[in-house]
Amino acid sequence: MGRTKRRLVIKDRQKMAKNIALALLAVIAAAGLVVLAVFMVKKLRNKFTPASVPIYGAESICGTGDGILCLRSGVLDFYSYRDEDENFEKRVDPSVSASGVAGSAGIKVVYAENALDIVGSDFDTAPEGRVIGVRCGRTHAAVLTRAADGSDTITVYTSASQKIASFEYAAGSLMDFGFSEASGSTLWTMELSTASGTPRTTVSTFDLDRMSSTGVITVSGQLVERVFFTGQSVFVVGTESLIRYSSSANREVYRVQLYGWRVLDVSLSGEAPLLLLMPRSAASISVCSTARLLTVYEKDVPSEKAASVVLPSGTVGCSAVNGSLMVVSEHSAALYDASGEKKASRSFPEGLTVGSQKLDEHHILLERSGEYILLTVGK
Repeated sequence: MGRTKRRLVIKDRQKMAKNIALALLAVIAAAGLVVLAVFMVKKLRNKFTPASVPIYGAESICGTGDGILCLRSGVLDFYSYRDEDENFEKRVDPSVSASGVAGSAGIKVVYAENALDIVGSDFDTAPEGRVIGVRCGRTHAAVLTRAADGSDTITVYTSASQKIASFEYAAGSLMDFGFSEASGSTLWTMELSTASGTPRTTVSTFDLDRMSSTGVITVSGQLVERVFFTGQSVFVVGTESLIRYSSSANREVYRVQLYGWRVLDVSLSGEAPLLLLMPRSAASISVCSTARLLTVYEKDVPSEKAASVVLPSGTVGCSAVNGSLMVVSEHSAALYDASGEKKASRSFPEGLTVGSQKLDEHHILLERSGEYILLTVGK
């Protein structure tokens, strides 16, 4: 009898220990689910975060990678994304009718038709000719000026306002120019010639660090609308096709047909270049019912992937950001992945969104009923 009682006590203790262990496991599992849920909510929020920006009466706005540069009534304002101590306000010479701003993390510029001010430089810059446009790379500014006879000149300045290079073009031949997204120190230009009876576009690149030409690409039979760069490729967007060239040899690798579609925007920070397309028949994105997402890969064959996104009524802007698509409508904004699946959305019940401007791969600026909202798209 005593042995039987001892066995019962041992079995009861084992059963109690088992129940306690199961209860502890249940608590741990529940805690894990709570932590996971909090993490997923936090991750979702980090993908899409709005914040008010104190911009008022802006005449010109641009993203610089590290913040927002804006011009208002003769005052230049800078708002940093990360550190308020880096914000600044600078009065522009009242004798200069400043009209535009341009910048990057390494150089910031305010300009007028007849003047150029590189922020932080002790020297005044007086361009020769009428300033048409300014592009900024990692540490250089390229300034396009036009002479009375219509000829164009691109002059390159350092952040200290030192002139280091200039390039001249016949009237009407220069179509576009800019800096490579891959390096930030490679200047590219796009020239058009119709002398042969068919359009021929020449894309030239110049390395400002080495002060030497790095390549020439010629495209015939179609108009070229834009160029973008990665570490491995030069992509040329034409009216009929997208052409990938190797950046090392400027050799054509493949083509993807674009007939009937126009490239509206490009994102290069995802796993592969993502292109946002809209029908050429649509006058603007506001009257476009469907957008197309095209992912292209940097291989010997295109292996492209395409997806469609039905746009909501009242759409005011679309942007390719961080490998995703941001669609902004009058009362909301939504984020879609490269396959066209909606990943996050947010409603703005008060006010009306009247404008959307992509600042860089992670920031979009909304103008809503007189105020500005900055949307930050996380990694």
